[in-house]
Order: sequence, then structure tokens, then C-alpha cells
Amino acid sequence: MKRLLLILLCLAAVATARPSLQLDRDRVESGKTFGLQLVYPLAELPENRSDLQMEPANGFTLVGIDSTDKVIRPSMEDMFNSFFGGGSRGGYKARIYTFKLKAPKKTGRISAGQIFMTLEGQKRNLTGDIPIDVQRAYSDEAVSVSLTPSKKSIYEGEQFYVTLGFHTYEHFEGGLQATDMSTGNDFIVHRGDLSTMEFKPVEGARREMQASAKFAWLSPTKNGTLQIPPFKFKYTKRGEPKIVEEKKQMGGMSFHSQSIKQESIEAETQTPTVNITVKPLPAQGKPADFSGMVGDYKFSADFDRTNLKVGEALTLSINIKGDGTPGTITDPKLPDFSEFRSVPPENNISKKVTGNKVVTTKDIKVFLYPKKKGTFEIPAINYSWFNPAKKKYETATAGPWTIEVEKGDAGAEAIFQGPVAGSAGPSAVQKQEIESLGSDIRFIHTSAPKSDTVAPYKSVLFWILFTAAIPFYIIATLLVKIRRKRNSNAALVRKGHANKQLKEKFAQARKALEASDGKGFFAALENGLLNYLSDTTNLEFKGMTRPQMKEELARLSVKEETIAAIDSWLEKCAFVRYAPVTATPEEQKQMLADVEKLCEKVR
Repeated sequence: MKRLLLILLCLAAVATARPSLQLDRDRVESGKTFGLQLVYPLAELPENRSDLQMEPANGFTLVGIDSTDKVIRPSMEDMFNSFFGGGSRGGYKARIYTFKLKAPKKTGRISAGQIFMTLEGQKRNLTGDIPIDVQRAYSDEAVSVSLTPSKKSIYEGEQFYVTLGFHTYEHFEGGLQATDMSTGNDFIVHRGDLSTMEFKPVEGARREMQASAKFAWLSPTKNGTLQIPPFKFKYTKRGEPKIVEEKKQMGGMSFHSQSIKQESIEAETQTPTVNITVKPLPAQGKPADFSGMVGDYKFSADFDRTNLKVGEALTLSINIKGDGTPGTITDPKLPDFSEFRSVPPENNISKKVTGNKVVTTKDIKVFLYPKKKGTFEIPAINYSWFNPAKKKYETATAGPWTIEVEKGDAGAEAIFQGPVAGSAGPSAVQKQEIESLGSDIRFIHTSAPKSDTVAPYKSVLFWILFTAAIPFYIIATLLVKIRRKRNSNAALVRKGHANKQLKEKFAQARKALEASDGKGFFAALENGLLNYLSDTTNLEFKGMTRPQMKEELARLSVKEETIAAIDSWLEKCAFVRYAPVTATPEEQKQMLADVEKLCEKVR
């Protein structure tokens, strides 16, 4: 009975055999060749047919076609499925057509094309679209990083932004960390906040992730062909499969076995170099009082009053707003205010990301005090800039103004005009006042009777104590002078506190490390390094761009390798603080030790 059932299953398998497609490997890798096999039962092959043809699509390349005849042995599962109506590929003779294809660099589920057969002069489609899951090769990078500028051709001083993009593939294992993210020395840079960057699955390739965000807004400081150097990263990926042979001895017999292993390996990747063409500003139509700003700007200026008295203050408020060089706005040329006394103006500058631009705003307040009464004509104030969108210079004008100054109170005039010559001095004391003062004289006490004691200076003990006090007085005076001099020297005081402040930042970093707060750890390292540099040199490095910082350190005779190390560390800290990646606790401990050594070199 069992034999009869097996025969019936085999006959059913042969009866239901039909053409099918299969791959010659488990994994199709991008850029690599593979075999797409069409298994065609010989019994189903038409006699009057042409050779099979394939029309590849979507970047697949046909390398060659091969064919061979083979008996397809049925498995028990195939026979079982065939017997119950499921069909089978086993138990029959078939011709196997192998189409050797090269996969494209693109990954995901992609149609490789279609296979055709010409029968009786007519072209017939045998397969329809053939979807292939193309995966990243293990030998390729597990992370691809891109840096895309919003513009590749701009004017000198014009603002543009760059977008940083990440694409991770299935063999990416994590540990993404920036090793160099310098934009070079030819740009003024405002860095964006990458903390909102979110990795999302790639459509059609669920094992791949991608994320992108605006990394920075830049403004070139000169014209010509400028370069943004490659951004460099390191990470961990899964290596290529390796066949490992094992030999075991059991009961005097040796057994050989094979297994496939994949190990985690360290890898590096970087963005391509970005070339930016920077055009010089046109000479034609350039105003004589051109501010140097390039972008779209708004300018306004006005006085808070036009009528006042001598001794009162007059305030000129100026507002400039534009999307040129981030964080920088030049002052307008002011009129001659020689008829007024003034104090140093108040400047307030701020920048904010609005849409795709960094908009910088500058508010200036000029305080003026009229020296005398009269009518004063204040000429108009102009502000000019170059608008790259319109490709022309623009000028905004505020004023002119007429200021009316009246005579002020005597006290107010005295403040700014001084005493009037020939004025009367203090009034004479009148006779009645003398009489009043005389009647108000208090009782005068008589002195005590003269003492018979010896004067202190005639005592020997007095002179011993007096002589001994002189050196103590001199020493105390010198110490007070030294301390006052030291306290009056802000740079010296600041340098004296540098080590204490640095130790506090390192303590914060260790606390963040214990709490697994990666962003807090790198923030403490970055602030500690910047504060230490500022305290030891009495310069404010926090307000400097990276190129300015390197120039100042070079001017202070800091070694080139130390400057490069400082720049590299600040790059790492800035990236990790804003990007959704971090280092392992062991790496963080090593980084803390490295920064401590780096600070010792700066001393």
C-alpha cells in the first residue's frame, strides 16, 4: 500500500510540473553577479521555439545565458503538496536556463526585468516582472553619509546651508561617531541642532534606515572655488561570512564540520568633498557706503524725540535685519554728532533659524546729550547691501531729522556746560546770623589737670615695640599691594582659577558618565575645554568661529598638533551633542583621559 502511494505521488508530481524561477544563492548583493534560473520541464517546452531572451531593467545588467538539462528529484514535501493539489517542481526532467546578472548599486526590492520566448513568430512573456531583493554587500560600507549644499554657485558673503544625510544598511551594527566634521577655514558657520534628527525605515527596504537634517549655514569669506572637506565617521558593522572548518575526535574517529561565522569589525566612512563656486560681487552700481552685507536686509532708524532741553538725553535707535553672514552685521555710517556729547552705544545682536535661513538682527542705541540750545539738522542715514536674488545693490534711507533743543534747568546746564564765569561766590554771612551763631555756642569744658605720669616715648619698652613693628608693617603693606595688583589684573585672576574650573567640569563629565548621560558628558567636555582655553589666555573662545580659534591659538604659539587635536575634539563634542549617536562608556572614559592630557599640553 505504501509503495502504491509513493508511485501515485510521483506521477502527480510529473503531471503538475510547470516552469518556475529560482536564485542560485540565498543573498543577492548590490554590484555583484548572481544567477537567475528558469526551471522549464522538458515535457512543456514547445518544439517550434526560439532561444529564450531576457530584457533587464532598473540597472540590472545581463552578463550571459547558460542552460543545462537535469532531473529534478522530488522531496517528500513536494510530493505531498502535489498529491493534494499544491503542485511540485520535483520528479521530472527539466531544462535549467541560468541568466547571469549583475545587480545594481541600488538596494531594495527591485524588478530585474522580464524573460521572453518567441513562438511561431510571436514574442511571449514567460515571467512578467521579476522582483529581486537586492541587499548591500558585506564588503561595502554599512553607512553612507552625504553632505548636500542648497546652492553650489553663490556670491561672496551669501548664505547657504548644507544637509547632512545618513543611510544605514542591514549589516550596520551601531557605534556611529564623528571623527572630523570641520567645514574648513573659508566659511563663517552657524551650526544647526541635530538633536531632532530621526532615523526612519527606507520605503521598500525595511532593514535599512535613513535620516537627514540641516547641519549648518555657511557664508564664504572669499571668492573662487572653495571646498568643504569630507566629514569622517567611524562605526561598527557585520563582516563578510566566513566558512570555518572544525575537526572533532569521537571514539577514535574524526569528524569534519563546517559553519559560517560573521564577526563585528570597525569601519570608517566619509562624505565626498563639496565644491562651491563663489563669485565676486559686481563692481557696477556698488554704493560708496556699501556695508559689505550680502542677502535680503531691512533697515530702520529713528530718534525717540525731536524736542528736548539741554541736559536731557536723545536716543537714536537703529534696527538692521537680514539673512546674510550668520551672526554678523556691520554698522551703518553715522552722521557727525559733534554738537552732542555721547556715551558708548549699546549693541545687541541675535540670530534665529527662520525657514531655510539664519536671520541675524542687530539693534543699536546711540545716546546723545546736546551741548547747547538751538536747532540742529541731522542728515539722513543710509544702509546698502547686495541682494543676490535680485543681483543688484539696494539702499535703505532713514531721516533726515530736525532736533529742537531748549535751554534746560540750571542744574542740568551745569552738568554739561560747567560754571558760568563771573558768577557770585558764596553769600556773605549777615550780622544777625553771627549773633545767632554766637548765642548757640555750646559750653566749653575745661581740660583735666596735668598728669604726673611719664610720657610713653620716654620708655625703653615703647621704642622696642615700635622698632619691632616696622618690619611687620612693611611686610603687611607689600602683601596688600601684591594682592591688590593681582586682583586688579583680571587675566591673572582668571588664569589662577582655570585649573579649579576645569576640575569642576571634569567632575560633571564623570557624573554624567555614571548616569549614562552621553550628551551631558560631551557638553561638559566641550565647555570644560573652551573655558580652560579662555581662562588661561584671557580670550573668549566661545564667541569665536573655529578658524578664528585656530588663528588665535597659533598666535599664542600653541603647537600645530595641539591646535589640530583641540579642533578635532571640539568637532566630536559638537556632533555627539546634537546627533542621535553616542560613544560606548569605555570610549567615553578614554576620551575623558585624552582631554585631560590635552589640557596639560596647553598649560
